[in-house]
Amino acid sequence: MRTLLPARWLAAMRTEADTRHEPPSEATHESRRRIRVAAGLGVAAYLVLLVSVLSGISHDGTLERTLDLTNDVAGFVLCGTMFLLTLAPRLSDRTVLTLALGFEFLISALISIVNPWASYLHTGHVPGLTWVVPVLLLFSLMVPVPLRDSMIVSTACALTMPLGITLLAATGRVIASASDYWGSSIAAAVGLGLAFVASRTLHGARREAAVARRMGGYELLKPLGQGGMGEVWEARHLMLARPAAVKLILAERLQAPAEAREAAVQRFTREAQVTASLRSPYTVQLFDFGVSDDGVLYYAMELLEGMNLEHYVYRHGPVEPRRAVHWLKQACHSLGEAHASGLTHRDLKPANLFVCHYGREHDFVKVLDFGLARPASHHGDARLTREGSWLGTPGWMAPEQIFDGDTGPAADLYALGCVAYWLLSGLRPFEAAERSELLRQHAQVTPPPLAERATQPIPPALDAVVMACLAKDPASRPHDADELSDRLARSLDGEPWGRAEAEAWWRGEAQSH
Repeated sequence: MRTLLPARWLAAMRTEADTRHEPPSEATHESRRRIRVAAGLGVAAYLVLLVSVLSGISHDGTLERTLDLTNDVAGFVLCGTMFLLTLAPRLSDRTVLTLALGFEFLISALISIVNPWASYLHTGHVPGLTWVVPVLLLFSLMVPVPLRDSMIVSTACALTMPLGITLLAATGRVIASASDYWGSSIAAAVGLGLAFVASRTLHGARREAAVARRMGGYELLKPLGQGGMGEVWEARHLMLARPAAVKLILAERLQAPAEAREAAVQRFTREAQVTASLRSPYTVQLFDFGVSDDGVLYYAMELLEGMNLEHYVYRHGPVEPRRAVHWLKQACHSLGEAHASGLTHRDLKPANLFVCHYGREHDFVKVLDFGLARPASHHGDARLTREGSWLGTPGWMAPEQIFDGDTGPAADLYALGCVAYWLLSGLRPFEAAERSELLRQHAQVTPPPLAERATQPIPPALDAVVMACLAKDPASRPHDADELSDRLARSLDGEPWGRAEAEAWWRGEAQSH
């Protein structure tokens, strides 16, 4: 079985700590870029040497000058060819890396033959130290190569130093003494040792980074965002190659005082459990939940392609009523299931509503971040969940959520009313620089009518249902998410927002990028 599965599949199935963990595929891709840089430096160096020889700065004999020209031209061609190969899209990263190792050996062999020969002609002595040692060291430092492969190639390159002198002596090109062989061997051993240390250090750092960038069976690719408690990464499953978004609990939360750390862990765990229990297609789907080898909590969810509603309005301005209603009804579906399960979201806001294209569907809304979800009618915890922060986001909190009152489904409908106000007008119901003033307005001040602040015509029935959601008294709001969805559907005249319109918008959005 082990011989039939790729190493990264076996790594994905292991749950224990793995010191042999294969670095992410990005490491091999990074080696291509580094090889390109190394080859470019080689081209520049050989070009300088070639210009120096052709300019006649050094007064060498004819044979010595010919050897220098041969060395510089051959080195320039080898490095230039390697540079061009890194640009060839048909060559895989692994192939480019293999070719680079071969080119390293060819350059070392070239140096080990030409350099001692030319030096002997100039000084009458065979040098023990050549440019092979810097080549070994720089290649080991610059290019991420598996340790075993690096040492095999580095050993072969180091051996070219004494073997080059042996070949030159055997063909009568130089006269070498035992001390020349000894000096060359010592220099080769020192170069090989330095290359080993450099390669092992780079390999160890790369392996640690690979382990740090892996959560369970998921490979972390790039950060997507960071919130008050966690950070989200784009990732992919090592076995299924399925894209995912992996949310981690922030390390500083785990390093906080015991009480705060326990609260953060409980909230993160509850978010994962609540999200996994919901089945609405408009609730973000959870794939996995676990703890990494170094104790980092994480969960993996579906990766969405689109933007949250806060960014949408910042970028595109207010949303036309038919489209806004289409989005709000989907959010009602997600909230309706949560409320029927006895849960309230308690942190609904534009940043936690994500519009995307989902399979063949466009303008598909997903409700995110159930980290504050609790059983409805839960008393006594509406103040602080962590030091210095309110339970929820001040700009979108219901009056009863600000006081120690009942935070039932009506609080989510109030927040959704705030979201609707934002979508249709591009403004929040209340604006204030100070958090305390913002909370006071939500608790005590009647918001300005939506129709008066919006820059586009708002159907009266839609204005009425949004303002009903913003009522201070929970009993004056729609009874539940289903009723709100029905009222939203009846608030428009004419045809609702259609699939063709959504597809056209997303097609235009893609073309603009």
